[in-house]
Amino acid sequence: MSIRKQFILSHAAMIMTPIVIIMLIMLLLKVVLVGNTEWDFGKQGFAQQDESVEIFQSLIKTASLDQEKLMDTQYLTALMNQADNNTVNLIVRKSNELLYTSKEMDKNKLPAFGSVPNEFNPTGIWMHEEHFFVMQYDFYFKDGTEGSVFLLNQASSFAEKASVFFPVLFLTLILTLVLTNLLLSFFMSRSILRPIKKLSAAAENICNGNFDFELRPNGKNELNKLIQTFETMRAQLKESFELREKYETHRKELIANISHDLKTPITSILGYVEGLEKGIAKTPEKKKQYLETIHSKATYINQLIEELALFSKLDVNREPFHFESVNILKFVRDYLEDIEDDLYDKRIQGTLNDVNMNVDVLLDRNKLIRVLENIIYNSVKYRNNGAGQINVSLTKQEKMVLITVSDNGLGVPEEDLSAIFARFYRVDSSRSQGGTGLGLAIAKQIIEAHGGTIWAENNPTGGLIVHFTLEISEDDRNE
Repeated sequence: MSIRKQFILSHAAMIMTPIVIIMLIMLLLKVVLVGNTEWDFGKQGFAQQDESVEIFQSLIKTASLDQEKLMDTQYLTALMNQADNNTVNLIVRKSNELLYTSKEMDKNKLPAFGSVPNEFNPTGIWMHEEHFFVMQYDFYFKDGTEGSVFLLNQASSFAEKASVFFPVLFLTLILTLVLTNLLLSFFMSRSILRPIKKLSAAAENICNGNFDFELRPNGKNELNKLIQTFETMRAQLKESFELREKYETHRKELIANISHDLKTPITSILGYVEGLEKGIAKTPEKKKQYLETIHSKATYINQLIEELALFSKLDVNREPFHFESVNILKFVRDYLEDIEDDLYDKRIQGTLNDVNMNVDVLLDRNKLIRVLENIIYNSVKYRNNGAGQINVSLTKQEKMVLITVSDNGLGVPEEDLSAIFARFYRVDSSRSQGGTGLGLAIAKQIIEAHGGTIWAENNPTGGLIVHFTLEISEDDRNE
């Protein structure tokens, strides 16, 4: 239930409860003080006095069979003595004259002849500032004169009881009202304060850098929706902080790796330059060797800087891509033909498996050439001693083309397969092979920018297999 509905119902209950209580009090006061004949309270108060009913029945019997006996004062006095209390009054009226009255009464206050349709239905009257419940029986004397017998029960006994009953009732109703308000306030405050306490504790945890907790809403009202939103924010903040820590770790590793990879070639360059300056290289052949080494190390540094710049741009999505629809089979075949002589010089045989695929893919030509170059020359670098073999194959898979590059080289330890696409990764035992350690990391970023995936596995016959996928152009997907 929403908080708005809870507040509406709570306020409605707080308003209606005192109204109902006041109505009950007014109802009881009206019965006691006003004495309306239509209320059952007065009737029941009279009917509970069995001796009064017996006396009245005797009077009715006498009025029906022997009216003259009603003028016998001794008979009437003896009849009244049967009552156990002095609150019952007997009156006999003939025409407009009172023949008998047990107490002084105002005859003008008595009901008129024939005004009470049912003799056992009491009516209430006020007389001498006292309230009475009256039962009346009308009859005719033998001379035809109208006669009435009245039995009055003073209401003071009920009022005395009410004087004790009403304060208790009033206090009970007030207590009920207070408890109702307290309970409503308690449940309303709990439904609001509990979520607020949760949010407060969660905010404190986040301020302290603790994201390892979970907020669970207990309902569907506004505050629980806020808790769910706060939980979503906490999860996103946790992911953001973990990503920031990851980038910070990568940044530190990047600086350490750059320092390491630059220090060695620069140290070599400085050593060879110093050798030239001091005349250690005296012969032209020796000087040429020194200069070639300096050139090689400088080229390596330049390559490292270029690949680092490209990797950084790819990492922050600042490197532009120019996608076009290209026949993938022709593209790969042309690239392998371009590097065929270079591979031959390195005693590497590159082959493209016999495929019949006329499929266009969306790619950036220069970027995909960089991917193929990084994968293939990584295989060249880590080949076994002797002749090497690199095979490239293409397979159509629904909306993607799978390109596989396999070699017969050294392979990678199984525990390191998932790490070879990380920046500056090298198998420790092969660091002497050279390279920047960014080639496969750059290849991974380029393939993912193309909407594909890249992964590696060891070749069961020896060597490494690298797979990557590219999206097929929209026109060729249904062929």
